[in-house]
Amino acid sequence: MTGTSPLREAAFYTLPGIVLIISGSALYGWFFGIPRLLDVIPGFSIMSFNTSLDFVLSVALVFAIRKAPDNLIMLLSLVIAVLPILTLLEHSGIIQLEVRHLLFDTSEFGGDMANNTAFGFLLVSLCGVFACIPSVSGWPATALATLGLSVMGIGLTGLATYGANALAMYQWVAITGMALHTAICFVFLGLALALASNGINAALPSDKPELLITAGVVLGCILITCSIWKHLLDTDRDVVASRVDNEMNFLQSLLENEFENLTEALDRMADRQANVPVMLPELWQADAERYAADFQQLPGIALIDDSFRIVGVAPYEPLKHAIGVGKEFNPDRTAAMMAAYETKKTVISKPFTLTTGKQSLVIFSPIFHQDQFRGLIAASVDLDQQLAGWLREDFRDFELILSSQDLVISHRMAPTFLAPNFAVEQAISVLDQFWVLTMIPDKQFVRDAVQPLTNAALPLGMLVTLLLSVALNRSIKVSRQNDLLRITTYDLQNRESRLEYMAREREMVISNTNEGLIYLDRHRNIRLVNESAAKLLGHERNLLVGQRFDSLPFFITGTHVNPRLEELIQNKRNEDVQIRICNEEPVNVSISANRIESKPDVMGGYVIVFYDISERRHLEETRAALLERLEQSNEELMQFAFICSHDLQEPFRIVGAFSERLETHLKEIGEQDDTTVRYLHFLTDASSRGINLIRDILDYSRVDQGTGRLSLVDTNALVDELFTQFASSTSRTLETTRDDLPQIPFIKPQALQLFQNLIGNAIKYSKPEGPITVHVTCEDHGDKWEFTVQDNGLGIADKNLGKIFEIFKRLHRRDQIPGTGIGLAICRKIIERHKGTIWADSILGEGSSFKFTLPKDGEIEA
Repeated sequence: MTGTSPLREAAFYTLPGIVLIISGSALYGWFFGIPRLLDVIPGFSIMSFNTSLDFVLSVALVFAIRKAPDNLIMLLSLVIAVLPILTLLEHSGIIQLEVRHLLFDTSEFGGDMANNTAFGFLLVSLCGVFACIPSVSGWPATALATLGLSVMGIGLTGLATYGANALAMYQWVAITGMALHTAICFVFLGLALALASNGINAALPSDKPELLITAGVVLGCILITCSIWKHLLDTDRDVVASRVDNEMNFLQSLLENEFENLTEALDRMADRQANVPVMLPELWQADAERYAADFQQLPGIALIDDSFRIVGVAPYEPLKHAIGVGKEFNPDRTAAMMAAYETKKTVISKPFTLTTGKQSLVIFSPIFHQDQFRGLIAASVDLDQQLAGWLREDFRDFELILSSQDLVISHRMAPTFLAPNFAVEQAISVLDQFWVLTMIPDKQFVRDAVQPLTNAALPLGMLVTLLLSVALNRSIKVSRQNDLLRITTYDLQNRESRLEYMAREREMVISNTNEGLIYLDRHRNIRLVNESAAKLLGHERNLLVGQRFDSLPFFITGTHVNPRLEELIQNKRNEDVQIRICNEEPVNVSISANRIESKPDVMGGYVIVFYDISERRHLEETRAALLERLEQSNEELMQFAFICSHDLQEPFRIVGAFSERLETHLKEIGEQDDTTVRYLHFLTDASSRGINLIRDILDYSRVDQGTGRLSLVDTNALVDELFTQFASSTSRTLETTRDDLPQIPFIKPQALQLFQNLIGNAIKYSKPEGPITVHVTCEDHGDKWEFTVQDNGLGIADKNLGKIFEIFKRLHRRDQIPGTGIGLAICRKIIERHKGTIWADSILGEGSSFKFTLPKDGEIEA
């Protein structure tokens, strides 16, 4: 970055610094358990520990690229690539390693490195690799700049999706797989990587006042937009919180009333037991069975005697195993029983595990007869159905948690996706017990509560910022044009005086111009000659005046013939001739002649202009020699490519062959297992894919080097032949049809390759069930043919139609549909060489139509 402007120098250090602050804060939050540092904007995805760590290492890589030795840069690149590679392998199901817990226990807050984030860090790692490659041509620097801008593009994609789904909670994370501050860090980090490369020097402007003004205005607009959006977001959050608070107050009042009714009912049962002469479980049982039937929220009622042992239960059958349980069963139960005995009041216990295995709280109501303790009435409470039934219509999809000192009393699970960052907690008091009621709203509730202006504020603000920056730049340009117009007007006002001055300078210009200039009168005698002409002719100016044009030493190149003035005038172009002076090397000049007419049909004289072209001749000869050498080098390069293709394929063939031999050998000696077979198949498959890739790359490179000539190709016969070949090579039902196709001027091998790729793709990307249909048609459009290859296959999404003709572009994983991603790129290159165009129309899930046009005149590009 030598010679860069102060603005770019400041940007290079500032952008990674911001990334370091954000990621360093997140790491601090992980180490010390501070959730607020992980969730920069409440309601959005947190930055995972692995992501934070890789960002810190990436910042170190940015600074290392500028000053550190190559071995340190390569080490940082490899370290950065470890976590994203493991993450992608885990996401693809290849390994099960729990990568997010690999270096640090993240179970308290969660947070996993997303797929897009992992891919971004792989690009960052590649930036470091390219930075270590020395090259005179500078392509690694260009690759580094391109990768840096690609990293920036990943961040911008996340920000764009975030702007479109600002308040949809985790919806935008599901689309981009990236936290908000992760996207921001990628934008800054990618730009810093691009600035670290000399490959972007020519693309960025130098220090200019208008650049600073525009940047300041854009930054101000962004800050204003974010402030407005933040205000709207806070307002919507307050609205959501207010509605949830009202519902919680409503639930609290219902809870308090419910427990008052329950305690009153149990107190009445205790009073009836206190008033009988002798407390008998048999008499209590009938009363308790009625209570259990009337109060569904009391799944179990027990009678406890004065020794604190259960002597009766209702309903009896499911709870009879609890009879005989004493104080030793649970300390929380014992504490609640003793509190009811000592205070002579109804007491609610903390949640504990009952004999049924379920965790619940229990209401204990004491039985006293004239201050004599007879026992307790105990009833377990189940509020799950009650709480679900109490929720009003707008809150039916909420999740409810009623807890006491981190022990769950009741937990009502939500049927839909939640927005946990909008959860609201409220403390309530029931019978001297302090509980916490937590309500977690569902996403749809949050979306409905958000005003449309909030969703539109951020994208609209960014759009206004873009338009304002464009308008500002346009205003600056208009201002410059106005300044130029004022200067032009001033010049026009002074033109008259300047013309007079130019007239006085005319003689001086003619005398001192670099071109040789001779003025002849009507009799072809020299009347005026400038200094350059005299110098080229080897005479003094005054000695040349009066001579005839025919006596000048001009000769046609390679002869002793003088050029004729009439021919020079008629040709109306420069002619290359030689000036030959005794005992001197000839001088190559370009000469032209024009007639000067003072009146119509009256010759006024001639003007001869000539200039030295010796240097141009030398350059042309040098160029011819270089072209000859270049053609020879191209022939050698083609031979080299052929040898290299053979040498590159040979290792893959050896790997494949020996993998098969090794598999056979292991099978023969009985040491073959499933893992070995799978690994050997991986090797065989990889060698086959490598050979196919080399062949496809060679096919792609040979398109422009094809030596075949145009001929009329019978596309009917060609397509029928391909239909027959494909029908015999597939086990699926193949229904192939075609219209009557024309004969086209084409290089026949490339025509075969074109239709073979298009029809082969139609079969390869077919649906897994049903017959495969392929139909080939052609329409006459006057000066060109338009062919169509139509199928009923998987189809292509609209967003991918512009990418499928790019080299190595694949829309499916290799384990789903094999291929190298070069076939359609070859088709495009063949069509473009024949002066045609190719494109695709498709409906996802219904099929595709690949179309191309060909001119009827049969031209090809050289």
